[in-house]
Amino acid sequence: MKPARKKPSRTGEPKPRPFPQPDDVSAQQQKQRDKEFATHKTHILANLQTNACDLSPKGSVDVKCTPVMNLLNTHRDYVTTSSCSGRIALFHNITHSEVCRTDKKTATPKPRMKRGDKAALGWVFVKHGMLHPIEMAQVVRFLCGAATTPEDVALDAAQMEKHAAHVASVSGGANSHGTTSSSPPAGMYDGEVEGVLVEAQASGDEAAPLPVPTRGTVSIKMEPFVMHVECRTMEAAKLLLSAAVSDSGYRNSGVVPPGKKIMCGIRSTAGLGLEVPVVLHGVNHVASQRGYVWALLGLANEKMEANDKKIRLLEKFVAARVLPA
Repeated sequence: MKPARKKPSRTGEPKPRPFPQPDDVSAQQQKQRDKEFATHKTHILANLQTNACDLSPKGSVDVKCTPVMNLLNTHRDYVTTSSCSGRIALFHNITHSEVCRTDKKTATPKPRMKRGDKAALGWVFVKHGMLHPIEMAQVVRFLCGAATTPEDVALDAAQMEKHAAHVASVSGGANSHGTTSSSPPAGMYDGEVEGVLVEAQASGDEAAPLPVPTRGTVSIKMEPFVMHVECRTMEAAKLLLSAAVSDSGYRNSGVVPPGKKIMCGIRSTAGLGLEVPVVLHGVNHVASQRGYVWALLGLANEKMEANDKKIRLLEKFVAARVLPA
């Protein structure tokens, strides 16, 4: 019987190096992340000064977003990457299926755009704030035509008076802090107004008003506030999320699991959003529904009022939670 084979001695061999501890790896990753975050933040803040690389339809930051943005961007742990204060809009899009039906010779799919096809008008009317009565009347006139009957004239006059009274109550009811218990904050009716309808009316050609599209869909929309924030650490992201969700009621907010960047999205769709198609496949279903269009625009204004109040609430709690840290 052969003797058992002796294992070779490891005396003098170098010992294997221990694996890095989890804390060491985390520290290394955080150091690299801090460096990338600082570089990215410097780049973003430089672009904000000149609106460079702003890919929004408006091409600039919404004024109502700036108080929250300033709080976050002056803090070492945050930088805002995109935002919208909320908007009331009339939007026209043409779906790809509609394009194919009207242009059967086109075999190659067209590039996808928000408005579907380049023939669509896109943003017919858009305002980042509550609509003044005259702006509501412009949208009503576009969809329903000029008031020609005594009933339509009386309806327009009554609605203009009703909404003008609310504007007056806002302007006259604000205290030194900009709000009262019964009135929305001053400045809610401020906001940039844009769109092809505005451009057409600015040209002064009353003889050739912008026609209602005969293809695609036109919808009345109210899109609420949304903001995306890059955070330096997960702890900073959780702190901001608490200010948004627990304190301010932005229930649809969340944090993207950390990869190269830690992103916190602040948004709330519950009860604030509105999207009602009024032209479907080129058929104007509200041409003779003047009162209904006024009601939809009034509802959009109510939602925008609630939206603006929530933005101010977010500003308050971001300052309370984030700044002390």
